[in-house]
Amino acid sequence: MKFKHVLQVLLMAAVLVGAMGTSHAAQAQTEEPPVVVVRDLTYWDATYTGYVDVNRFEKWPVIFSETENFSVTATPSGEGLTTLIVLLDASGTELARGSGMLTSSQPAGNYFVQVEPETGSGFYDLTIRRADVTPTDPSSATSVEPASVKVGESSTVSVSLDNVPAEGYTSAEFACTYDAAMVEVSNIVVTDLFGADSVTAINGPANGSFIVAVAGSNGNKATADGTAFTFSAMGLQVGQTSIACVARVSKGDNVLTELPSTSADLTITDEVVILDGTLAGQVLAGKAVTVSLYDDTDALVASTPANEDGTFSVMAAAGTYKVVASADGFLSAESAAVVLTADATTTLSPVTLLAGDIDGNDVIDQFDAMTIGMSYNGTDPAAADLNNDSVINVLDLELLAANYRLTGPIVWP
Repeated sequence: MKFKHVLQVLLMAAVLVGAMGTSHAAQAQTEEPPVVVVRDLTYWDATYTGYVDVNRFEKWPVIFSETENFSVTATPSGEGLTTLIVLLDASGTELARGSGMLTSSQPAGNYFVQVEPETGSGFYDLTIRRADVTPTDPSSATSVEPASVKVGESSTVSVSLDNVPAEGYTSAEFACTYDAAMVEVSNIVVTDLFGADSVTAINGPANGSFIVAVAGSNGNKATADGTAFTFSAMGLQVGQTSIACVARVSKGDNVLTELPSTSADLTITDEVVILDGTLAGQVLAGKAVTVSLYDDTDALVASTPANEDGTFSVMAAAGTYKVVASADGFLSAESAAVVLTADATTTLSPVTLLAGDIDGNDVIDQFDAMTIGMSYNGTDPAAADLNNDSVINVLDLELLAANYRLTGPIVWP
């Protein structure tokens, strides 16, 4: 019998004996969490055999002395088991998971690969391998946020070092150019990429160019990717300009090496870009309803008629508004401080308008009833035809009476 099969038999025997040794007389028990068995994982590319079921998970310790890109597979030895792989840090916090296979990249440290049964139970083969990583050359990049501004507004420009080699850089020089007629550069700020107490020299800006030189002090280096410095670019006139910062770096060998550098474009416009929000809801009444939006000066901003079922949708610039729903002969409904968010829909609760305010003074009283009396069996004024059946009579008076003495505008929830 092959050694692997013997190992499986012995492991299954140990599992069964453990289960028999802990048997008890039948009694009510609370469900216990699965036992997590710590195994021993020693070599890359070797295959290890394990066993999991609903009561038994297995955890394999992994120690990295440097950053590793790796893949883990847990292949069932037979039918009836599908595996779940969970990557944990030293404190047991989950970092990643995968069904049957997991690929990850982690810095130096202690980790655990935990194998659980996604379904079923049985033996599995575990393998951990280094994953192939395509080498990437060091470079520098310039980015602009936002990429479009109005005249007089500023954008933040970030200049970064990317794919920094493991040995790091002791210093870097960035020669930046831009169109001085289009933008004004200010507020150059160097980050701590070369250490918290790096030494900086800045020449300019003047005539569309400047130089930022930075070196790590007391043995500090730039050993990771990140932003080396930022600056502000204010738009001076409408158009577009390229902003480029070319980097040269040193590894402490008295040699400056130019890196491939990516530039960025800044667009300057005089157009005011207003992003709209949408207001939606439903207003119930026996007549046509109009929904209006007012700004904080009570100026009308937008208005729309509601549909026959009372639903409506209206767009306006993002901001805060007073919303009023009105219908001829009805008390209006009002909702204050409704906030519209750009590219989003704000929905108000349904509201029902109250019939009877024929003279439009926000009070349903005897004067409104008198209008019905004076226009009895007629059609004018239209506000007195509360049920909208083209005749003014006792049916309209009945609607008015149901809301007698009420005042408006009513609160729109």
